[in-house]
Amino acid sequence: MDKIYDLTKADPKSLQERALKLSEEAGELAQAVLSVTKAPGSAYKNHSLADVREEAVDAAIVSLSLLAHVSDSREDFEAELDRLMTLKCAKWSEKLEPRES
Repeated sequence: MDKIYDLTKADPKSLQERALKLSEEAGELAQAVLSVTKAPGSAYKNHSLADVREEAVDAAIVSLSLLAHVSDSREDFEAELDRLMTLKCAKWSEKLEPRES
C-alpha cells in the first residue's frame, strides 16, 4: 500500500482522470473476461486467464489510487482502506449467509 500511496501522490492526475482511468481498466477487464469465456464476438481476442488476472490487478491499483488521492495522509489512506474493506466484506458476507424462513 505504501507504493500505491507514494505513486498516487507523485502522479499529477486529477480525481476525474483517475475515475475515468478506472472505467478504462474495467472495460479492459471485461474484454478479457468476455474473450476467456468465449462470449459471442469476443473469442477472437484470444485472452487468457493470465490476462484476466492482470486486468483485475490494474483495476484494483487504480481503485486504490482513487482512495489514496482523496486521503489526507498515508495513515488516513491505510485506516480508511482497512475500515472500508472490513465494512464492505461484512456486508458481502451477510448477503451470502442463508436466511431463515
